[in-house]
Amino acid sequence: MPGVFSPNESSSQRRPGQAATALALILFLVLAGRLYHFQVMRGEDFQADSQRNSIRAITLEASRGMILDRHGTVLAENRISYTISAIPGEISTGSITSLAQLIGRDPYELREMLQDKTLTRYRPVPVHRDASFETVSPVEEHLHDLPGVTVNIEPMREYSKGTLASHLLGYVAEINRDQLNELKTYGYQTGDLIGKNGIERAYERFLRGRNGLRYVAVNARGQTLGALNGMSAMAPVPGQNVYLTIDARLQEIAEQAIPDSLAGALIALDPNNGEVLAFVSKPGYDPNLFPTGISRTDWETIRNHPLKPLVNRATDGLYPAASTMKIITAAAALEEHEVGETEVMAGCAGGYQFGNRWTKCWHKGGHGAMPLNVAFAQSCDVYFYQAGLRLGLEKWSRYAKAFGLGSPTGIDTDDENGGLIPDMAYYAKSESRSWSPGKMLNLAIGQGEVLVTPVQMAVVAAAVANGGTVYSPHTLHHITSPMGEVMGQGFPSVKQRLPLTSATMAAIRRAMVSVVAHGTGARAGLPGIQVAGKTGTAQNPHGEDHSWFVAYAPASQPRIAVAAILENAPPGSTVPLVRRVLEQYFFGDSQPAAVSAYPTFSSPAQ
Repeated sequence: MPGVFSPNESSSQRRPGQAATALALILFLVLAGRLYHFQVMRGEDFQADSQRNSIRAITLEASRGMILDRHGTVLAENRISYTISAIPGEISTGSITSLAQLIGRDPYELREMLQDKTLTRYRPVPVHRDASFETVSPVEEHLHDLPGVTVNIEPMREYSKGTLASHLLGYVAEINRDQLNELKTYGYQTGDLIGKNGIERAYERFLRGRNGLRYVAVNARGQTLGALNGMSAMAPVPGQNVYLTIDARLQEIAEQAIPDSLAGALIALDPNNGEVLAFVSKPGYDPNLFPTGISRTDWETIRNHPLKPLVNRATDGLYPAASTMKIITAAAALEEHEVGETEVMAGCAGGYQFGNRWTKCWHKGGHGAMPLNVAFAQSCDVYFYQAGLRLGLEKWSRYAKAFGLGSPTGIDTDDENGGLIPDMAYYAKSESRSWSPGKMLNLAIGQGEVLVTPVQMAVVAAAVANGGTVYSPHTLHHITSPMGEVMGQGFPSVKQRLPLTSATMAAIRRAMVSVVAHGTGARAGLPGIQVAGKTGTAQNPHGEDHSWFVAYAPASQPRIAVAAILENAPPGSTVPLVRRVLEQYFFGDSQPAAVSAYPTFSSPAQ
């Protein structure tokens, strides 16, 4: 009946209200659960995020220690520069595009760099080091539109003398991923600069300072609001200064003496302690290209240079020793009593007959019969063929290794090649080479499989000069704190002693004096100073021969020993090069020598 209350009708009308209440209760419980999760379960995480949004730690880069020569001439220092950085966790895709346009970088490349998963989200990553004022100005003008972008003033490595001693000094560049994985426990982070080779790498732990920190307040967009009160900054600690044993002026003269059209190397040592006085590999490169990130154009120019300027010829260049090996062949033959100093060998008629093989001497007309001194002065191959055959491979090899050949010298600059001195074991394990006695003819004069580095030959010259001590060369003179306090010093390191009697040493020294007095090294003579030396011309299957010269002076009380090589250069062309270095060492700038790198000889200097 209309208007009469019906129980069934009332129940159906109340159901929607109950459902709404239940739904609201469920939503409340879900919301409460989420609030509990966020505020209690993950409260610390969000508190840390909140703090990161309000506090930013800014790394203060420490100045790298200086590198100086033995007299205090600065070779590597620091200057002030601008660095533009981006914080991966705060910079947006749009800001990356805008920043790329302002600094002249490819947006895609910059985006890939900043989205690298290995980066720390809230640590600034340098995207443009050593930025010019013209680049920095528009970036700073738009910083309010570029959250996550910072501009800081930082020290930048500078090599004030350009290419001088570039292979010795090395360079710094951004740490790569492999280095970072290895050195992260030592405090290195993405974007840090690290020594890549040479002194910069060898003495990295001294040169690298300790970075500082300062704290600034930022808003939720990552924009800097100013310094944060109540949190004190930690000042950076500069690196220590490394003083080298080299003489910058001597280094400069040695580099200038090598023509720009040639490749070569020169090492000068103090024979009495192994200190490196000059360390030249030519051509050099400009280490200033690397700290800011070398451009593709510059890299291609260096990489495609025909003379390969990145190769460190002083320690990595491998060459036949040529006639400089006659120092060792003569010493071994004398010590083993296979020859006598005054003994006259079978005469040289321009070559030597061994079985059915005629092996030429460099002098086609022949040298005739002669004792050691004359053979050494004229570098007669035939004399040393015979000495080598009398010695045999094992004795010859043993003495060559005693002089330090066939293994690294232990120089403290960087990795180095050990070269090759073959012995019976070498031929026994070689599938492509077998031993025959006739090979001694080539080995005795430094050809065949013999391979040496310039630094090894400088050690040989120094060992003869000092009477038989083989030193590992070293470049460290001393280390000081930023305040000048001496923190450490370099010291002589004896590798081994030559197994030679004083009589043998005296005979070899007399022979080397004869080379400069009236032999193939005559153009190395200096007024009032007796020079001892040995020339060499290394056969090169890939082009023109290489020119060698090793020397020391004064002959009676040696103070400097030098080894030099010029690739694809006329015979004897290293003689005036070494003379120029010796002149600078003994006379300084007061008596500059006007000498040609291409002396004229009536016959080749061997």
